[in-house]
Amino acid sequence: MKALYLAGGGPKNTAVKVLTEHLEGLGHRVTRDAQDPDGWDKTIRWGMSYHGEKPALNAGVNQWNKLGQMFQFVRNKVLCPYPYTDFEDYVNMDKGITVLARNVQHQKGKDIVVCKTLQEVRKAAKTKDFFVKWIPTQTEYRVWVFQNKALSIYEKVFKGEGEYEGFMRNHRFGFRFDTRDELLDNKELIKPAIAAVKAIDLDFGAVDVLLGKDGKYYVLEVNSMPHVDSAKRVSGIRLAREFSRWAEE
Repeated sequence: MKALYLAGGGPKNTAVKVLTEHLEGLGHRVTRDAQDPDGWDKTIRWGMSYHGEKPALNAGVNQWNKLGQMFQFVRNKVLCPYPYTDFEDYVNMDKGITVLARNVQHQKGKDIVVCKTLQEVRKAAKTKDFFVKWIPTQTEYRVWVFQNKALSIYEKVFKGEGEYEGFMRNHRFGFRFDTRDELLDNKELIKPAIAAVKAIDLDFGAVDVLLGKDGKYYVLEVNSMPHVDSAKRVSGIRLAREFSRWAEE
């Protein structure tokens, strides 16, 4: 078995802790030191880039922020909500559509401001970094990808009453992740998720994909440090197995 250096995530990161346990259970020696240790064979980068010569997964992580990711999707013909970087872009290209004003640095969608009018866009442009076109939504998925393979799929399901009429879909607004592995053979969903990971030069990630009411799948972002909150979560188990298989190649 290989000696692996699992770099990043911090000492209290639950996902890194769980993945370490899985990898050690598969027989690997795993080092999580903050500084580059001696004696490792291959490295898995959990939010920390790598510029050395040894084999590495996600070596190019953090090349792009959230906005940069979206422009990479556009360049690589991965369908996504089109990003606008300033007020004039909005006025000249798509005046009248509903947009979401965003910050480059954000977590859990807490930065989002919904803009339905020109006046609202003008106001948001003073403090926000970019806008994305709002896509009327049927549902949203998270697709876990390793290289050219989808490992697991979750759907964001509204646990409240009636049809959800808001704009943000996360725990704060009553959504939970339900396992939907029966969709692993859905090529329309899987293909853009895999293409999105490739577009930003990563080996693995959890891809948020929106199914619009127009029947099209739109990639929202790639999470390079996907959440693993339990040793029993199947996505973490499968990801660790892929790490192990890669380490032994």
